Amino acid sequence: MKKNNLITVFFLLLLFLTGVYIQTRLPAAVSASMMAAVKDTRSEVSLPVLMYHGLTDDPARTGEYFILTGDFEKDLQWLSDHGYTGVTFRQLSDYAENGAQLPEKPVLITFDDGYYNNYEKAFPLLQKYHIPAVISVIGSETELASDQLYRPGGGPLTWREISEMFSSGLVEIGNHTWNLHRNDATGRKGADRIPGEAFEDYRTALLEDLGTAQQRIMEEVGAPALVFAWPYGAWPTDGSADPILRELGFKGSLTSYQIMNTIRSGSPDSLFGLKRFLRTPDFVLAEHLPE
Repeated sequence: MKKNNLITVFFLLLLFLTGVYIQTRLPAAVSASMMAAVKDTRSEVSLPVLMYHGLTDDPARTGEYFILTGDFEKDLQWLSDHGYTGVTFRQLSDYAENGAQLPEKPVLITFDDGYYNNYEKAFPLLQKYHIPAVISVIGSETELASDQLYRPGGGPLTWREISEMFSSGLVEIGNHTWNLHRNDATGRKGADRIPGEAFEDYRTALLEDLGTAQQRIMEEVGAPALVFAWPYGAWPTDGSADPILRELGFKGSLTSYQIMNTIRSGSPDSLFGLKRFLRTPDFVLAEHLPE
């Protein structure tokens, strides 16, 4: 083989290997945009969604909504070992709307409430395993934490921490209400409709509260939340609130219910009311997710 041909082959091989390396190291947001240009031949995709809240290193503090940091890392390792690929909500939206490519076995990682330990303990592990997640924050509590000079380690995230995680490309910020999550005086469960409440009154309540959170998220990270996480998993199961969520720019919503989801290509509606597996200390991934 002539010297020039050898150089050409070597150069092409170098380009190929460099491309493979870069793709494996790209931030999730960049990799997702590359996959969005490729069409997925599947008409529907099974999707497990995992729901976490807080992480702790103290076994005495574990409970229904707090698990050990080490157990979270074991989950990420198990998912990687069994062929699961973490996806962003943007990727799911691109698939549901336009049939964009998804991994063979996608999984969506979510955190609710927006605790500081999501930044301190979860974020470094998401970076280590290159797995994205949605962290849905309670706007009023984030606002309060951001104004405090001193706050306990178990408190809410600040806007600075949220912005830093969002800028990494690994963390999407979800909306978990501005204040409805904690407003129990009205008899409303989270953001659900009060029995007998006029629909227009309910619509106004959601637009005001969720809209405030959307505006603050937009101001702090430069993009509105794509997904709304229903507090307590309580939501109008008749779908009557979905048009209100769309008015606010949401592409989908998260509930609970401990079952798998089916996402359909060309069907954006399939992203509303996504079911999630609540990760408690006793929850075992292998018992709920297909290997």
